[in-house]
Amino acid sequence: MKTHLGNYSWQEVQELIKDDPVVVLPVGAFEQHGKHLPVKVDEFLVGSVAEESVIKSHKKNINAVLTPVVWTGYSPHHLDFPGTITIQEETLTNLIIEIVESLVHNKLERILILNGHGGNANILKNVVQVLRYKKNIYTAFASYWDFALKEIAEWRKSETGGIMHACEMETSLMLNRDEQTVQMNKAKDHYLNRSKYLAADLLSGGPISVAASFKELSENGSIGAPTLATKERGEDLFNKITDSVSDFLVEFSKWPKPLTGEKNE
Repeated sequence: MKTHLGNYSWQEVQELIKDDPVVVLPVGAFEQHGKHLPVKVDEFLVGSVAEESVIKSHKKNINAVLTPVVWTGYSPHHLDFPGTITIQEETLTNLIIEIVESLVHNKLERILILNGHGGNANILKNVVQVLRYKKNIYTAFASYWDFALKEIAEWRKSETGGIMHACEMETSLMLNRDEQTVQMNKAKDHYLNRSKYLAADLLSGGPISVAASFKELSENGSIGAPTLATKERGEDLFNKITDSVSDFLVEFSKWPKPLTGEKNE
């Protein structure tokens, strides 16, 4: 199988549909990631994870294919930093719904929406509900790190607060996947000093959610411990994450046929 849906002709897609493939739809963001990482981090990493996961699923004899990355997402909290490009929550919602509807129209129905940006998560979770309850379209959703939370906890060297944004995790992954874009001489650790009721780490969120500009939280745009990042550790973590995502693709391919049909009014 080919990895990217964009490399198929329409006639080849018509044949692909007969095998009921898993379709991975990666959704990223285009926003600042501190002084040491490029603004493409989220769209680049989710695309890299999605591609490698699909390749690994092929080696496990699973039919899977990858759509182009939705490269921008919901990032108004990063707009104080130049280079950030954001769209409205309604725009992201409608964009994903319309992409999914287009796929389902031609019977590509087994869809995983794979997220690469924390700011998208609540919106995309709601998209899954809207698709199911208003359009009778069944989809799955997760952020790529969700598949490997246990592995990330074992992998990390930082204290709580060290994995958040442009941090130990993202910096290591970028060193592995695109080292030339990382400026480690500009990396600076920054831990949040905030209430225990508020989230300060990817793996240990508080019960309370508030909205804040990133400029309020970090002068240089990063939160966590990027100085602990290495290329080798990034390779190790990338493999753990993509192994876990591809394992899910295997299982997802065997779930009962997704429900699709006319929307419910």
